[in-house]
Amino acid sequence: MFCLPGVFFEYKCVSCGFVRLDPQPSALEIRKYYPSRTYYSYSAGTKKSFFGVLRRHLIMHPLPGGLLQVPAMPTKKEGKILDIGCGSGDTLATLKDAGWDAYGMDIDASAVAAAKKRGLSYVSLGTYKDLAKYRDNFFDVIRLYHVIEHLDDPGLCLRLARKKLKKGGELIIGTPNVGSLVARLFGARWYNMDAPRHLYLYTPKTLRNILKKNNVMDISITFHSAGGWVGSIQYVLNDILSKRIDLVNRPWLILLFYPFELLLDVIGAGDVMVARGHK
Repeated sequence: MFCLPGVFFEYKCVSCGFVRLDPQPSALEIRKYYPSRTYYSYSAGTKKSFFGVLRRHLIMHPLPGGLLQVPAMPTKKEGKILDIGCGSGDTLATLKDAGWDAYGMDIDASAVAAAKKRGLSYVSLGTYKDLAKYRDNFFDVIRLYHVIEHLDDPGLCLRLARKKLKKGGELIIGTPNVGSLVARLFGARWYNMDAPRHLYLYTPKTLRNILKKNNVMDISITFHSAGGWVGSIQYVLNDILSKRIDLVNRPWLILLFYPFELLLDVIGAGDVMVARGHK
């Protein structure tokens, strides 16, 4: 993504299909791969793009029947929600405007500062381990969208999150699908492999397994892909042409591939999956 140097190795379990980066970088080493000024979820983004406006509208006013659904949104209508890895708070600010008591945490100080400027006073600096500061049975919903693949101990995070959920509370996890068609075709140039930031990669089976192991109940998995094909093609062209080409910031290209990605989502082979479970 940023053309930073490094060679990384992914290992896949031949029994269950679970994939991990090995060796994994230390907490100090990994920081340089999250540049605050350019990492997409840390930018404060004052410009209102067409997709940003549309996304906000669909969160505030969801269409019936799940049409044009924004992924990883709570099924409940109100309550306390915690967004772990909230970045600069784009989604959380919209949920607050929709009536939620919005809490968040992120590891980047600049992102947290940007979130607070949006009026998100309950956003704090910290890792998933800082879940311990909240009371047990406190949240109605806990959301980890494109987060669990970054965590050094995803099982511990799930156990902590479950403790902080109210009985019947909803846990929402969005993560890349390493079993997707695009992942299999592009291999090391798969856009969502994202080494070394992604420490673990999941298939629907391995994601369901880790949730069950940590006592998350009533698990359902759906697929919500956008941009994985374009990003992977970009990486291939970068290597072939030995220069940086920006395709992922061209909305018309994303839209061009979207019908194909939607078809793969329908058949369960999409690039990004969202799991929901309950305490």
